[in-house]
Amino acid sequence: MKIYMFKRVLATSVLTFGLFACSSLIDVKPRTAIDSSTALVSVDAINAAVNAVYDALQSTDLYGRDLIAIPEVLSDNGRATNNSSRLVSEYQNQPGFHMINWTQDYYGINLANLVLDALPKVTMTDAQRNSYMGQCLFLRALMYLDLMKSYAYMPTAIIPEYNRGGVPVSVSGVLTLPQVEFPGRPTIDVVYTQILADLTVAIAKLSATAKSRGPIYATQGGAQALYSRAALYAGKYQEAADFATSALASGIGTFQSKATYVAGWRTAINPESMFEVNFQTSENIGVNTSLQTTFTTLVTLGNTATTGGFGDVVPTAALLADLESEKDATGAVLDIRRQLYELGTKGRGAQNIETTKFLGKNGTINLDNVPVIRISEMYLNRAEANYNLGKVADALKDLNTIRTRSGLPEKASLTGSTLLDEIIKQRRLELAFEGHRFWDLKRLGRDVVKTTNLPFTDYRVLARIPISEINNNRNLKQNYNY
Repeated sequence: MKIYMFKRVLATSVLTFGLFACSSLIDVKPRTAIDSSTALVSVDAINAAVNAVYDALQSTDLYGRDLIAIPEVLSDNGRATNNSSRLVSEYQNQPGFHMINWTQDYYGINLANLVLDALPKVTMTDAQRNSYMGQCLFLRALMYLDLMKSYAYMPTAIIPEYNRGGVPVSVSGVLTLPQVEFPGRPTIDVVYTQILADLTVAIAKLSATAKSRGPIYATQGGAQALYSRAALYAGKYQEAADFATSALASGIGTFQSKATYVAGWRTAINPESMFEVNFQTSENIGVNTSLQTTFTTLVTLGNTATTGGFGDVVPTAALLADLESEKDATGAVLDIRRQLYELGTKGRGAQNIETTKFLGKNGTINLDNVPVIRISEMYLNRAEANYNLGKVADALKDLNTIRTRSGLPEKASLTGSTLLDEIIKQRRLELAFEGHRFWDLKRLGRDVVKTTNLPFTDYRVLARIPISEINNNRNLKQNYNY
């Protein structure tokens, strides 16, 4: 989506490169003569600023690539091909090669905070104010959750001797240097409490938001879905189940049938999306780092004669084996999700099986909307939450909803660790190459098993906080061993 006038009316924010006291923040200079302290004084300016928060998610450091691709290559789902030398170090889990979303997420958080601070002062209808507030709180919660996934342990699996807490939290916007704070790291639980509090208010404020605007905007159903995810990560299983149920009933996103599921990945907006990052033609990331070029060499389905992208990250043999693990009497693979993987071209080197979940669905090569939350995740969230609550029948029902939609037979009876393992397996297959696998292994305290294993007890499970942040904020503790 476009930033419209926002870059002109709020371009003097000193927070262009970060929320807290990093060197780039101190050095940044105004890009126009307009005083940003007087910029957010009209509905048009507020609307432009809210669009800018959405636009922040398009960064390659966030949903433009890294938050989708890197969790696959850090885990056992993705293998780096070395076709362009990109993401090879991440695949090898080398120290310091991890997520780098700190700066861009805090930039987006500060934009959201500036809007939230300005809302009470701008004349508008209550409906407008509620909508803008709900959207900004949803986006702030999403960005804080993404920071926590990268730089902190999850409440369900912690190495106490390595734990340095959560990430710094600020709920007020910063425009001038005297406002810059030097916060430390609160506890993990404090940050999750803030995330869930933001989503609680967002759900209430977005109650009147038109469903027709979704899923490229925050909606009540999208906020309920994000709450379910955050609660699952936090080990709040009853809340994870309850909010998954609310999200499924919200009318945002349509659960696909076996007959329509694959086709849904060929449309500009995935019909299962409850929230996705929208890209317009002018916002094309391009051939070097887009999701299409990262995941496939193909330009169009089935055409191995024309090379487009680099295919830097392809599915591992283990992932493909799981996709092909159930077959009919003739030996044919039952799982329809296997149809989202096909042979790439020879244009970048050896041919590999590649994912086609991102293939220029907006009608232009390297231009894809990015699903952040899909309705299928809600069934899997609820299945896992109910398993942890001891509600085996309910967990099995949701598991079978995903299995039968995917072309697999129902499981008549599973219990104990066998049931959990099947839920996690279906989560792996359903959400592969959508940026979930590393976080799922991390929150379960499981090792990454691949060519070079990464034990959960290894410090490299956490990302390194930018050194500039540590150098400029003596209250900020670096993650262990960095």
